[in-house]
Amino acid sequence: MKQLLFITTFLFSTPFFSQLNMTELGYLDLVSIHNSDASDIWGYVDQSGNEYAIVGLNDGTSIVDVTDPANPVEVFYEPGMNSVWRDIKTWGDYAYVTTEAANGLLIIDLSTLPGNTNLTTNYYTGPSGNQWESAHNLYIDENGYCYIFGANRGEGGTIILDVHTDPMNPTEVGVEDTYYTHDGVVRGDTLYQAHIEDGFFTLTDISNKSNPIYLGQQTTPGVFAHNLWFSDDGDYVYTTDEISNGFIGEYDISDPSNIFELDRIQSSPGMNVIPHNAHFFNDYIITSYYRDGVVIHDVSNKGNMVEVANFDTSPQYSGDGFNGCWGVYPWLPSGNIITSDIENGLHVLGVTYQRGCYLEGTVTNASTTNPINGVEVIIIGETITNNTDAIGTYETGIATAGSYDIIYSHPSYYDDTIYGVTLSNGVITTQDAQLNPIVPLDVTIQVSDNFSVSLDGATVELFNDDFNFSGTTSSGEVTFTGVIPGNYNVLVGKWGYITYCSTLEVSGSSSSETINLSQGYYDDFSLDFGWTVSGAAPDGVWERADPNGTNSFGQEIAPEDDVTGDCGAMAYVTGNSATGSVGADDVDIADAVLTSPAMDLSDYTYPGLSFSYWWINSGGSGTPNDSLNIYLSDGNTTELVLTFTEANSNASWQGTSIFPLEFFSDLSNISIIYKTADWQANGGHLVEAGVDHFFVDEYASVDNRESSSISIYPNPSNGKFTVNTDGKIGTYQLLDLSGKLIEQGTLNNQQVISVENAGVYILATEIDGRTQMTKLIKQ
Repeated sequence: MKQLLFITTFLFSTPFFSQLNMTELGYLDLVSIHNSDASDIWGYVDQSGNEYAIVGLNDGTSIVDVTDPANPVEVFYEPGMNSVWRDIKTWGDYAYVTTEAANGLLIIDLSTLPGNTNLTTNYYTGPSGNQWESAHNLYIDENGYCYIFGANRGEGGTIILDVHTDPMNPTEVGVEDTYYTHDGVVRGDTLYQAHIEDGFFTLTDISNKSNPIYLGQQTTPGVFAHNLWFSDDGDYVYTTDEISNGFIGEYDISDPSNIFELDRIQSSPGMNVIPHNAHFFNDYIITSYYRDGVVIHDVSNKGNMVEVANFDTSPQYSGDGFNGCWGVYPWLPSGNIITSDIENGLHVLGVTYQRGCYLEGTVTNASTTNPINGVEVIIIGETITNNTDAIGTYETGIATAGSYDIIYSHPSYYDDTIYGVTLSNGVITTQDAQLNPIVPLDVTIQVSDNFSVSLDGATVELFNDDFNFSGTTSSGEVTFTGVIPGNYNVLVGKWGYITYCSTLEVSGSSSSETINLSQGYYDDFSLDFGWTVSGAAPDGVWERADPNGTNSFGQEIAPEDDVTGDCGAMAYVTGNSATGSVGADDVDIADAVLTSPAMDLSDYTYPGLSFSYWWINSGGSGTPNDSLNIYLSDGNTTELVLTFTEANSNASWQGTSIFPLEFFSDLSNISIIYKTADWQANGGHLVEAGVDHFFVDEYASVDNRESSSISIYPNPSNGKFTVNTDGKIGTYQLLDLSGKLIEQGTLNNQQVISVENAGVYILATEIDGRTQMTKLIKQ
């Protein structure tokens, strides 16, 4: 489909945007014009030297004349299927556009510009019998070969097309399909691929495009390799990790079998900003950061990347999130930069390229002259920080020349400040420093029970932001040596006792502290008391961790934090993917089981086992039909005591209690077991769970808990069970012995529950807030 458009430029006065060495020359609100968010961008120059921006939108592709940057004008628009992703590249006088909608490869003939804007288009979907309809991205090399990345065919690797022979009608000439490829570039005979899900990039020899040969690979800092670009000499590669606080990485690839990282850098460190696409131009890396806009780093001094320019296209957003700047194109002959903002459309930017001011040196121990690793180097007033490496060296820099004070800081040494260091653009200034060490102390922690009896085998942790000491008591005490004076957190605990947490000031020539632990079963998982993880699930295995939150299409799947009010930030969760990607580490295919250490509850009158939990069962193909089952075991018999299904799915922490005397008379060897699974064979649902803040409480009596008013007859039966609720209404869930949900619904008095096959089933009923589990036996 072709569409001819002459649209009056839609400009408005934008507010002052955050900027350094960049200015806005022009703006076009394509988002409002087409009522469609923007995605990627590319540039094109016609035979008359006119410059164009080709912008992907959710519902089509726009071509905008930016020759006069103050007056950008859209000259062509090709509607397409709706998709968040549209990526564009050009070869000669042709533009090629991929999308993750089933729209194929769009090809636009640009050769008639500027005189004729009635542009010819074609759509390509691969060779007959081996077609594909969608792809994430593409690249076209200098020889006219187009590389399709992430197509819906095979593993989603790289499909190689010849577009130089007949640009409107590509021919497939090769495939590299080892891993899913999210993005990539090609120079000469080398294919560079970013494998986002695998967390690394690869180099491949494609001199024979029908027989690609692997050369080497490298993991990226965030293990989420989104995009990469090569230097002009081909000896270096630059990558982005599309995650919160993600880095741009710099690597020496001169020997593909021995790739190594030279440097990494962030925009707005600690602000959770996500980088997207990085490009190389004249020893600069120009990157689109979602909520930070366009950021330019000088990379001419290898191993010391320095930010030298920036322009925020979406000042209404900051920090973590997928809003703002999607793509950037820096290669127009005018030197102008064009960039696409998801919510704001097209920006044309002018840039003043300048080299950074480089500060480098070595930090050593003033007493021994040995190098110091991990010294923080701060350029005061510029919020620029760096750290020394294992041999004490550091490399950092700033954009603006001047006289600066430099702080050198390490928790084991006294700070040192060097005043009036002159930094100049394009110049390496060497500044060494020597730090005086702080004299460390010995700290002894004595642990006893509430009867003043020394406790052996108690875990003790002493820690702050800089140091962490851990040990186990022997003869009731543990001594930590080499403790730098300061304020520390203290954690002390043992299974069968209440965990202690407080703060301790370490000062003087030595320090000691006596801590008493009260008896009782308690675990907020700030310490490891030996819970057992088992089950056959390949993903989503229970782990003790600081939870990483995830969400899916606006629905929270896993909460970001543990239960508030306990001693730490830890909980047990099923999988804890650092990428924050839904489905990356949820429970799949089989079961994930968490079992507590044994508890002797025989001294309790009426113990209640209380804990906090969350449980999610959502998404996937078919109705979610999974469960979180909770069992009690006395060492001989295991009883299912509580079940949560899709109806209980909730990503917020909830509290509940169970009472072992309802199931066992001997409480001397009780364990609690949490078991969940994705019952779909291909792991088709989102299944996640968490457990925290476990404790045993004493109920001096039955706590006015009424005995069950439910009776079931006949049981055993021939398949029909009548449930007498004494006139009350509740809910029920019918489960098999594995805990798989068979049916659920409202429970009325004298309701008949039917099962088809002979065997043992579990009927979980809830009336007046009380849950009861009953075995049903069909003969």
